[in-house]
Amino acid sequence: MPFFLGIDSGTTNVKAAVFDSEGGCIDAASVECCDVRMCGDRFEIPMHDYWNAVVQCIRQIGARGRVRLRDVRALSVSSQGVTFVPVDDRGEEIGQAIYLHDARAVKEAEKILNAFGSRAVYDRAGQPAINAMFEAARLLWIHEHEPERFARIHKVLLVHDYLVYRLTGEFATVPSIQSTSLLLDIRRRSWWPEMLDLIGLSEKQLPRICEHGQAVGHVGARAAEETSLPSETVVVAGGIDQICGMIGVGNIEKGLISESTGSVLALHTLSDKPFRHEEAGVFNFCAFGGSPYALIPVCQTAGAALRWFKESFCSEENMRAQAMKESVYDLLTRDASVIPPGADGLVMLPFLSGSGSPKPDLRAKAAFYGITLSHGKPHFVRALLESVACLLRSNVDTLRNAGLGFKEIRSFGGGSRSRLWNQIKADFCGLPVRTSSSAETGCCGAAVLAGVGCNVYATIEEGCQALVRLDEPLNPDASLRPLYEDLYMRYESLRKAVEPLHTH
Repeated sequence: MPFFLGIDSGTTNVKAAVFDSEGGCIDAASVECCDVRMCGDRFEIPMHDYWNAVVQCIRQIGARGRVRLRDVRALSVSSQGVTFVPVDDRGEEIGQAIYLHDARAVKEAEKILNAFGSRAVYDRAGQPAINAMFEAARLLWIHEHEPERFARIHKVLLVHDYLVYRLTGEFATVPSIQSTSLLLDIRRRSWWPEMLDLIGLSEKQLPRICEHGQAVGHVGARAAEETSLPSETVVVAGGIDQICGMIGVGNIEKGLISESTGSVLALHTLSDKPFRHEEAGVFNFCAFGGSPYALIPVCQTAGAALRWFKESFCSEENMRAQAMKESVYDLLTRDASVIPPGADGLVMLPFLSGSGSPKPDLRAKAAFYGITLSHGKPHFVRALLESVACLLRSNVDTLRNAGLGFKEIRSFGGGSRSRLWNQIKADFCGLPVRTSSSAETGCCGAAVLAGVGCNVYATIEEGCQALVRLDEPLNPDASLRPLYEDLYMRYESLRKAVEPLHTH
């Protein structure tokens, strides 16, 4: 029986999981890699830290012996976007990788905006906002501030591309990863010449564009020695983490929507057409298979809001959880589950770092409204969970208003482990919510692509049928619909009422 290895490289850790061809996750490993070096507005990381973490994950899996690494037929990589490093003609890193949160390229982002205009950037690159995080702006910064470094660039590699290079010696990327760069014309799935001209970059300095699930090469001799993977292992083009998460929960057809409640809230749905309403802040990504686009609204705080509340106000609960040897989040949500829906009138706006889709406003602030002497800590937790469900509902409605219809929500990410939270989301949106039976949805999506790339599965659909396992749906409680409709209206009224206060 062939095995597939899915690698998921996030911002602070790398995960790897091995699946058999009939759907079982045989073993998994996780390694932290967050040696981020900060200096003012600059955030950098040694890109080889991600490779070292991949090697450690694979070695851990091999050492446990549940899987013989020589039986791994193929592998694929899911990764974050944005973080990148230039390499020279020997494939060596030219300086540190510029990390996700780096903000040095503010003036360069403004130069791009002035050159093209926000509408053109949205139409060509799919990004509704132009800021210093994008690869194009940072490359322009290198060109203008470090010309000697820029002159040495042989290839520019995002995390996925770098890991594929370390595995195979090939320079390859995928459209979904490049959808975060401003370098790709998402309509043509090819490089955007005018943007490259502005930066001073040529197509030869970028990896070749492969489709998701396309074989790139085999594990090279050096990588085989480091990882103990056989040189026959096929390395397959993967995707950005949100796209691989979609595949990992089987969101591969129209009429489905998935949501990931991690630190941020992100929604995903497939579409034949890009989203046209730039003001809603919905990202257009290149998708996979027969669907050209994935529409992805993003909200800055979701799980991050719950973490903030836990760290700021829940030292007692932390100690209780440690004594009971359970997750403090499980304890908090269990306490909140006895609070009635609507949190006895307490409403939260969860904008701890500005608001995202569908009403982007970096000046927006969080708020609790309706506090009385009868409210205790569990009320605040319940209101927080409901506020994120309101964010979800507002984005689902925005996509519905654009003509998209949905029959089900597929949920993944840390927040999906809370049955209470999932039920609240189902009740607010009026849609069933299903979660993955596997905690490693990104790895699962990458494993599906690996199976396609080595021809074990003919299509992504066939791979999902074999590997994706979903729990039973949580259906919306029709009896609560009037209550939640009223709560959602109060949430929207509060959001609009405080907008004039967003002056700083």
